[in-house]
Amino acid sequence: MSKRGDVGYPLGGFGDAVYSEPYPIGSQAQLFVQGSLLTPSRRAELKAKLKTGELEELVFRAVVFRDGPNSNHTRFRASDLAAFAGSFVEMPFLRNHNVNDVGARDGIILASSLVGAEFQQTIRLTTERGMRDFLEGVIDRFSIGWYFEGVECSVCGHDWMECNHWPGQKYPTPGQGGEQMCELIFVGPRGKETSAVNAPAVQGTRIIEQLCILKESSMPEKTIVLPDGSLKVVAPAHTQLGEDTAAMVRAFRAEMDALRVEQLIRSSGLSQEGQEVVMTAAQGKDAAAAAHLIETQRKAEGARLSAQIVRGIRPVITENSMTTPQDRVQSALNWVFGVRQEPLPVPTMRSIRELYHAITGDYEWRGAFNPEWSQLATASTTTLAGMVVNAFNKAVQMHYENMATYRWYERIVDVAPHDGSTHDVQLIMVDGLANLPTVTEGAAYTEATVGDSKESLSFTKYGHYVGITLETIRRSDIQRIQAIPRAMVQASVRTRSAAIASIFTTASGAGPTLAEDSTALFHNNHGNLGTAAFDTAGWAAARTRIWEQQIPGTSKPLGLWPTFVLVPIELYDDALSEFGYGSGDVGKPSTAGTAQTVNPYGESRLGDPRPVPIPVPEWTDATDWAYMVDPRLHPVIHMAYANAPQGGQHPMPEIYEVTSESSGLMFTNDTLPVKVRDWWGYGIATYTGIGKNNVTD
Repeated sequence: MSKRGDVGYPLGGFGDAVYSEPYPIGSQAQLFVQGSLLTPSRRAELKAKLKTGELEELVFRAVVFRDGPNSNHTRFRASDLAAFAGSFVEMPFLRNHNVNDVGARDGIILASSLVGAEFQQTIRLTTERGMRDFLEGVIDRFSIGWYFEGVECSVCGHDWMECNHWPGQKYPTPGQGGEQMCELIFVGPRGKETSAVNAPAVQGTRIIEQLCILKESSMPEKTIVLPDGSLKVVAPAHTQLGEDTAAMVRAFRAEMDALRVEQLIRSSGLSQEGQEVVMTAAQGKDAAAAAHLIETQRKAEGARLSAQIVRGIRPVITENSMTTPQDRVQSALNWVFGVRQEPLPVPTMRSIRELYHAITGDYEWRGAFNPEWSQLATASTTTLAGMVVNAFNKAVQMHYENMATYRWYERIVDVAPHDGSTHDVQLIMVDGLANLPTVTEGAAYTEATVGDSKESLSFTKYGHYVGITLETIRRSDIQRIQAIPRAMVQASVRTRSAAIASIFTTASGAGPTLAEDSTALFHNNHGNLGTAAFDTAGWAAARTRIWEQQIPGTSKPLGLWPTFVLVPIELYDDALSEFGYGSGDVGKPSTAGTAQTVNPYGESRLGDPRPVPIPVPEWTDATDWAYMVDPRLHPVIHMAYANAPQGGQHPMPEIYEVTSESSGLMFTNDTLPVKVRDWWGYGIATYTGIGKNNVTD
């Protein structure tokens, strides 16, 4: 079945449309290009850049549509305008609505929104021809094309294809006196493209012509009143239409029939699976046949649901959807495992004992699946384990999101991509490149001598399993059950946190030894070790130390400010005060301790971000502190996860289920095991961009 708007009708054909009113840029809709007003001098500057090849794209803003009366007698519902305007984003920018020629495309619509009664769009031109025409003033009038689901008559409110009214003609207003003009109201409009045009009012009127032909073709032979007031006897379509127009009519009718059938099925109240069954069977059939298929499917689902109701679990049926018994059991199981977003189950489903019986039918506590007594028609020997893991995953995600304190490391590390093999990952830190040498005219480029970091990270697999015994299930010990996913998440995240925290405390605070130079991470030779306490002077010296670190292989300074300050909890309040966080006077006392001066670290400046204090839970030394640059600018510490080879994210630990209730611990120990696995590695790429102060006691 064709989806709405997917058919390719001719320009202005039913299913899409072209707005016909030109809107040149005037005093109330000036052109803004590359973020600034397009003045004559700015136009000349851009034309020069285009000529020399420096201008690769051109972005401008324009009004492309203004809601109101127009000569085509077409309009949209006010309630549809905002969504209609927004639907143009990422649609093409064309010439003269020529959707069939890729050569007519000059760019793309980056943004589109309703401002007052106008569609204002941000358009990016990427072709040299398009940019040249725009700068030469050729592209300065615009119109829009759109898809739609149907056309409504403004006079009678019915489908315009089935009424006797014509656009532009006036008809008596029933019961009110006076007359009203017939307009075509497009239903469900959706953006198709925006075009640069010369005279759209002429081309655009073709939509009315084609719609009128379509309407005439759908009528039986009779006398009708044309828009000019004359009478005409209309014969059946096959005697009136040429082959091209007849094909358009057939395509239109097939599309509208398909849309009616789809709407009928989607509003039937059948389950999602039932709707898909009927959708497949209704291919090529009309609405009457679809209605018969819907009724047949409804009876089949009703028979199945009756059997489930007898077993004790009633489905919840809403106006447009149906929640199956398995959905309700899963939701109740999620609630039992502590997922707070789930609705409160009915009293009989707040017990894991009752849920166990409903899923497995094991009322005799044999630890085996009994299909005769299971209250779920689709249950099998693995259903319980699968539903438990689903509940665990939801609970794990909830607790993971609440572990912000122990996920402090996510802000300072870079998650590296890898090939998914869990082999060691080489950490890249290219050195030897600082400034580019000059290349004189006609001279050859010289090859740079660069080196790579010798550091790497190795994967380590962490994990354990938790067994939910039959005794726990029989007692319905909800508190114990809810503690399991919480403890699993806390153990996983704290393991990650402790590993990254240990980088700063290994070898009495010197850090791990680097393979690059067989020297400890924090060392005077690396220019990143201090002994001063955390205060104004200590911070000023530390940030200067990081700035002056040399890029390996060069004599150039790193030239980056530290963004993050890592402190024990004992120094956290001092850090907040030092950098002006919190309320009240955030100035700093003078040396005399009286007058206040502006806190130089109380705000961010260009290139000098305001430091962010991060308390590290595992640190026990109350005086040592560390600092790092933003990993997006200069990654120092890397992590990699076996289940996230794409990098760039910290995934949750993985949860696994038992595969069968007749093997493993389920068979030997009456225990449902749930395994958690966290497989990852970490490492240091370079000593630049990181520093530590081991404060002398």
